[in-house]
Amino acid sequence: MPTFLIPALVVVGAVALAVVVIARRFVARQVAEGHNDVLVPIFLTAGTIYAVFLAFLVVAVWESYDAAHDNAAEEASTLATLYRASTGMEATSGGQMRVLIREYTEAVIHDEWPIQAASGGASPKARAAALGMYRLFGRIPPAVRQSDSAIEQAALRLIDQIQTDRNRRTLQAGESLPSIMWLASIGSGVLVLVLSFFLYMDRAWPQAMATSVLAALFALLLLITFVLSRPFVGPMALQPDAFEHSLSVYDTVDKTP
Repeated sequence: MPTFLIPALVVVGAVALAVVVIARRFVARQVAEGHNDVLVPIFLTAGTIYAVFLAFLVVAVWESYDAAHDNAAEEASTLATLYRASTGMEATSGGQMRVLIREYTEAVIHDEWPIQAASGGASPKARAAALGMYRLFGRIPPAVRQSDSAIEQAALRLIDQIQTDRNRRTLQAGESLPSIMWLASIGSGVLVLVLSFFLYMDRAWPQAMATSVLAALFALLLLITFVLSRPFVGPMALQPDAFEHSLSVYDTVDKTP
């Protein structure tokens, strides 16, 4: 449904001015004393209900967008923490862990992010590197595992957090606003605009301007909703900047004596 949302908004805004002028010809013949006194309260009630609904919708999609941003940042930050923690592990297993962390981070940036921006989903390379982190602990000799039990438990907790964040990010990349919400938001806006056509003013141009501004406001808020409803798609799509920053942290850790 969102594929034709923007053209629909353009049509609504462009047609609003013409419809007001045409509707006035009909309304002018039906106007009697008390006409606006009856219609104005109805229009205000409908407009208030739609304003509350639209405000709720915009806030909801913004919170969803912000949650996706925070989740990706947390995942990247936890990766950097795990990379630092791996320096405290036994030399061989710690080196293997750092290789897997780099492979996972690069797979997220170069493979998984484009997949999620296109259609949602996950990268097999990132999945393999993530599973490799768990399997690495199974190959650690028992003697080494007992001596490094504290750091290994901390590393496992960090890996669990990374996997939780990755699963949440994959789900967020495939989410979108339900079609019923688009139907309600666009349909209700059209109904409020149609109701404004039945108001009558002695001069046509003030009413035409007011209705056009109202249509433009509806279109702007719906456009914002459309852009924010898919956090990984569109002109405001989230970028893997946090993961690229983590790569620079890895380089700093490797250079630290």
